[in-house]
Amino acid sequence: MRIRATALTAVLMLWPSTGCSAPSANSTTPSAPSVVLSSDQLANRLLTTADLGSGYTARPTTFRSSTPASVLDCEPLEQMGQAVADPYAVFPSRAKAVFTGPGGARVAEELYSAPPKELSATAERIMDAMTTCPVYQIATATTVTRVYARTVPAPPLGEEQWSQVNTVSAGGQSSTVQQTVVRDGALLLVVSGTPDHVALHVRTALAKATAS
Repeated sequence: MRIRATALTAVLMLWPSTGCSAPSANSTTPSAPSVVLSSDQLANRLLTTADLGSGYTARPTTFRSSTPASVLDCEPLEQMGQAVADPYAVFPSRAKAVFTGPGGARVAEELYSAPPKELSATAERIMDAMTTCPVYQIATATTVTRVYARTVPAPPLGEEQWSQVNTVSAGGQSSTVQQTVVRDGALLLVVSGTPDHVALHVRTALAKATAS
């Protein structure tokens, strides 16, 4: 049975993927932005229900849950404090869309823009922190959720890419969330949600996000 999407799973769905990163040779999209885009420009590049096909509904979006959450059993993540729920808040240029799909599937897309070196360095710092802890816990005032993280192959898109599957367990129930991140030029794409839906839509998301 799937865990309901609360602040606990939202923390995971909004974090950038933490899998193994490797540059992609000759995979850069020719139209990838080389200059920083504004939040409004990013919003115009987000997926819509028309891009996803039938059966998808747009949902209200937020970048950070109002419920405080702490990470346990992972010192690098604990050191991030409440910033762990929104680690890319340092980048003011950002936009987000969330959808529910067939069978209750959930897909979230986030776009960030900053100078390429800044995007890469920040992503690398977050990846390094999270890949040190394959098992950790997320705690709120009322619930403790255990997270099992494993790296999976990332699609050869953009200049850098990462992908990870997180299994989230709480109250005898579990949910699986995949996160795939692609950096191309001055743009960072994060697609999170049900693994098969992430795989289905990440290329379309990147193509639209990097279109001139």
